[in-house]
Amino acid sequence: MDADTAAPRGQHDAPAVADFARRFWQDLLHVSEVGDDAHFFALGGHSMLGTRLMSRMRKALDAELPAALIFEHPVFADFVSRTTTVLREGSADAGERPRPSGRATGPVSPQQERLLRIEDALGPSPVHSVVVPVALDSPVDAAALRLALHAVLNRHGALRLAFPVPEGGGARQQAIVPPWAPSDIELVVRDLPTGTDRQAEAAAVLKAVRLAHLRPFDLMRGNLLRAQLFRRCHAADLLVLHLHHLAVDGVSQTVLLDDLAEAYTQLVTEGDARLAEGDALTHIDYALHRRRGPGDPAADSRRHWTRVARDLAADLAAAAEPGPLGMRYVRRGAELDASVLHGLREWAGPEGATDFVVVTAAIATALAVPPGRRHIGIGTLLDNRAHAAHERTVGPFANSTLLAVPVPGGATPRDIVRATRAQLAEARRCADSPLDDLLGPPCATLGLRPDDLVDAVVAFDRPYRTPAGSALKMSPLYDHGDLLVPSALGPRLSVTLFAHDTGTLRVTVEHAAEAGDDRRPDAVLGAVVDTLRRFAETPDASVVPPGAAVPR
Repeated sequence: MDADTAAPRGQHDAPAVADFARRFWQDLLHVSEVGDDAHFFALGGHSMLGTRLMSRMRKALDAELPAALIFEHPVFADFVSRTTTVLREGSADAGERPRPSGRATGPVSPQQERLLRIEDALGPSPVHSVVVPVALDSPVDAAALRLALHAVLNRHGALRLAFPVPEGGGARQQAIVPPWAPSDIELVVRDLPTGTDRQAEAAAVLKAVRLAHLRPFDLMRGNLLRAQLFRRCHAADLLVLHLHHLAVDGVSQTVLLDDLAEAYTQLVTEGDARLAEGDALTHIDYALHRRRGPGDPAADSRRHWTRVARDLAADLAAAAEPGPLGMRYVRRGAELDASVLHGLREWAGPEGATDFVVVTAAIATALAVPPGRRHIGIGTLLDNRAHAAHERTVGPFANSTLLAVPVPGGATPRDIVRATRAQLAEARRCADSPLDDLLGPPCATLGLRPDDLVDAVVAFDRPYRTPAGSALKMSPLYDHGDLLVPSALGPRLSVTLFAHDTGTLRVTVEHAAEAGDDRRPDAVLGAVVDTLRRFAETPDASVVPPGAAVPR
């Protein structure tokens, strides 16, 4: 049976489920054998692979399955048993799946609606512009690259979205503009002078990218992607994609790079690009599906978010920092050797904890211990692609969520990781709308803003891999140097971790500068690095002394 072939609806017995699951585990985890006691995360699984696994299972079994199933049942036999039970009883997450509508206009999604509110308040600005720089491992044909970009843009309607302002008021709509001609693709090719030294070349590239980034998109026109190609003398050629957040999220960027590599390869080997449509939906179909859902999607999760808000509000008196503001940001970074990530995975993998859960627990601990906080508010993103057909659909699906990570007196790394894992599992079940909408009612009751509850925003990245056999070899550049734009609207503290293929762990801290004092970002970075090492080396030693002063 081919792994991509769906089982006939109704044939959901345990052997059939086990056969699909084993194939997908082997493929995603790159292992030859999967026994009944195999542990998804101990074998190297992580949250993104877990999401892809569930997407494949839904498609193969032609049924809806809870997104959190692999996170709650990571042992193979247990995963198969629970999957079979859910299929037999019907999933709590099940419901009408989004279907292709063929419509070129429709309502905006909740995620887009929130972004548009900010756009309308600020006016034309780059606040939601997304920059994706990728190094090209070999020289490329600019004409073929332009045609490949054309194929990608016509493949994904989200990149051709326009957001006209309705006459006479009313709800904002989105519209997919007609397919472009290749000549309409904005690809600026720049050959850098051969006599320029390395430092001057890098400065020239940064200036050109920054100027392109600062140029706002015209949301009335529907051009939500631009590209620059730099032919450099001292480094590999550089392709820079400029996108708008109204059209993409993090997973969308991976889909776009995969499709760009496929289209370019077809062009240089066959002379034509033919990207398969598959069963991908447009983001308009997703928005229509959301509109057909419950009238108050936050109702079922209100109790959870009320508890989160109260837990974090109880500690706000101990926080001396102001809320998030638009200001100058300072970036600091450090790299930890492979022993740290190896040490974390060695004990946390068998616990069913992903790398993200472990590092989030460590960051919360690093922030909680000095002031004696009981809870730390960690903001992050959830993929929110609950349906298999969304796996290859471009659009802003991801929702922000907030974890109230408990760090009680006497807790060990293992205790805090388990609590963080439980918090994340609950958040996955309750993150059905933008975070501001979910936190709005409980925060209004407490006299707070939702942003007041966020102590830090945490992200975890891994290397992108170009599909095998591609003629366009791309290596995304993960920016750890100076910020592209030194001021922005955002959280006062962001922590990004990047796991290299070598096992090294890069930690980057972005902190809002306070009256010219740049020492705080260094202190935060040092605390995070020290805590990650302690978590790796002594998972069962108390990180918060039992006698420490903790707010009641």
